[in-house]
Amino acid sequence: MHDPLDELLESVWMLEEAGERPVRERIIAGTHGDSSEWHIDRLVEHGFLTIDSDGVYAMSERGRERARDIIRRHRLAERLLVDVLNVRENSAIESDACCFEHFLSPEVTDHICTLLGHPKHCPHGFPIPPGECCRRARRQVETAVVPLTELEPGGSGRVVYISTTDHQRLDRLTALGLIPGRTVRVHQKEPMIVLLLDETQLALEKRLVEDVYVVRS
Repeated sequence: MHDPLDELLESVWMLEEAGERPVRERIIAGTHGDSSEWHIDRLVEHGFLTIDSDGVYAMSERGRERARDIIRRHRLAERLLVDVLNVRENSAIESDACCFEHFLSPEVTDHICTLLGHPKHCPHGFPIPPGECCRRARRQVETAVVPLTELEPGGSGRVVYISTTDHQRLDRLTALGLIPGRTVRVHQKEPMIVLLLDETQLALEKRLVEDVYVVRS
């Protein structure tokens, strides 16, 4: 069940992220239809939103923290649906992620993030706000993380994240099995990069995998 207050905060976040002015009509239009102007007034009353003289809303520090958690859960749920459950239909990804986001506890959210290799972007290319689990992992592995293209022939690594906003490229990499958590070995680098994923051999253009980052193994 959608929480109308959370839906509104999520809408304000998305508008600000897109560089648009969060006014009432746009905020409500960005929800699933369960929110109203009364709900916006409640967010202002409880200190989650502020409003200026031009009718433009902004999140308070308290509101931004709550919205950040909502956005994080939603986008991690999308990654789980695409990367693990292999859901491909955009409408299903969005609706199911909306259901997931309201039931994930902070602990389960961090477990999902860790399972997925602390992804930086959702399947639509939007940034996923990092959690404490990401900061811990970054401190532990940041010196070992390199672009896949830097591995020499015979070298291998575990995919930790894919840094791209190109949806087609992301979909193709996912379909090929280059997802966080998978171990890949470089067989050759010229004229194309040839990779080994378990028993599967892939010959790809370097530009396709230049956004794939791995931890050397």
